[in-house]
Amino acid sequence: MTEILYYPLIDCDPEGSEKAALIPTPHEDTVRAQAGMWLEEMIPHYFRLCSQNTDRPADTFHIRCPRCGTVLKRISADINKTRRGLYVCSACDMK
Repeated sequence: MTEILYYPLIDCDPEGSEKAALIPTPHEDTVRAQAGMWLEEMIPHYFRLCSQNTDRPADTFHIRCPRCGTVLKRISADINKTRRGLYVCSACDMK
């Protein structure tokens, strides 16, 4: 992988706790302008949750892998309010 990909997230339930990724783009400015939350993939199958501004704890979200649809596993704490936890897809990482 040679470029960072950004996946905008959408809500899949009325509470906003279930999230799914849309088609990725290599342009962070585009995603930032159109989405409140997105995933940043620098290393294949590892995703940083990013957000504009939300006080909701990141561990209340169930985020689906953009590639296989499996729920991502959170493996690190938030860096700050916009750079949230790091997630991994255990299913894709095993392949």
